[in-house]
Amino acid sequence: MDREEADATPSERWKSSLNATCNRITTQYLSLLRSAAGTATAVGDAEEGAGGGGVSEGDRSGGGLIADQADPPPPPIAADAALNSLQVKLAAHNLCVASSNLLELIRTLRLAALLMDETVIESEERDEFEIAMDEVDHLMEGECVLLESELMSLRNIE
Repeated sequence: MDREEADATPSERWKSSLNATCNRITTQYLSLLRSAAGTATAVGDAEEGAGGGGVSEGDRSGGGLIADQADPPPPPIAADAALNSLQVKLAAHNLCVASSNLLELIRTLRLAALLMDETVIESEERDEFEIAMDEVDHLMEGECVLLESELMSLRNIE
């Protein structure tokens, strides 16, 4: 069965490109939000793991107690805190970039909607209507052929 597929109109190509861009940016935004939430929970996990059993009390191993607020934290805890702090800052920067990309996309969509000429919009709508009518005509022709064949078979029976 020959099946003809019409080429995508410029509006359909632009719409599919826009949908792909929106999907990509929102997916990136959601993954950044998940990673930011993951780093926040990693800070809590590091704090819980630091107070667990099995940590030696020697000064060199970093397992000593902090007796005063002025004392620096043990090296392993300080390293974990610095790493988690860096990850949180990076996630915050990535969220800002993703938000900026989404806002730029919204501005582009608004500008495109404002710049579209009325005649262009009407011609695109007319083209889409003609394509839809061609599909309906094709379906109707098929149904007419079936009805005519049924009618011919009924006449042959009588």
